[in-house]
Amino acid sequence: PDIITYGKIIGGGMPVGAYGASQEIMKRISPDGDVYQGGTLSGNPVAMAAGFAQLEECLKNNFYSDLESKTKMFVEKLNTFSNSKKYPFKVFSIGSIFWFAFTEKEFIRTAEDIDPSGMNTFGKLYHQMLQSGIYFGPSGYEVGFISAAHTTEVLNAAAHEICNSLESVFEELPERVSKV
Repeated sequence: PDIITYGKIIGGGMPVGAYGASQEIMKRISPDGDVYQGGTLSGNPVAMAAGFAQLEECLKNNFYSDLESKTKMFVEKLNTFSNSKKYPFKVFSIGSIFWFAFTEKEFIRTAEDIDPSGMNTFGKLYHQMLQSGIYFGPSGYEVGFISAAHTTEVLNAAAHEICNSLESVFEELPERVSKV
């Protein structure tokens, strides 16, 4: 790209963004050039310190492979449970991102691949998980993220509660829908 922008992760949760471009483009930005860029939080020392700390974490050895390993373990626990119960439910992942789907498909890559009829069941699962202290985005089209803060113990406990929630949801559904 001619210009690239970054946000969120580089601030460690603080309000920060960054952009970069070729030297030819960047030399147009003031004070060297004729394009002014500024903002209320530009260069905020707290946000910059948070961003620096976040980038240091991301640069640690095996940071991303460890996230992916934890995600695979978490997803495998949920899929093993679902398969053992023959529920039409799967969890998919890429890297440290995962998503739920009420499906028999082997893989779901886009929101269009998700069967909209599963959204009612997702809503039931969502509310059941909330009651168990498990918080996800309220839409079946959203993804979840495993972070460095998630320990194996936390993920095992979450998987246990999600499995309990799945069991409650599928027990409430008519037999023709709940099992394949």
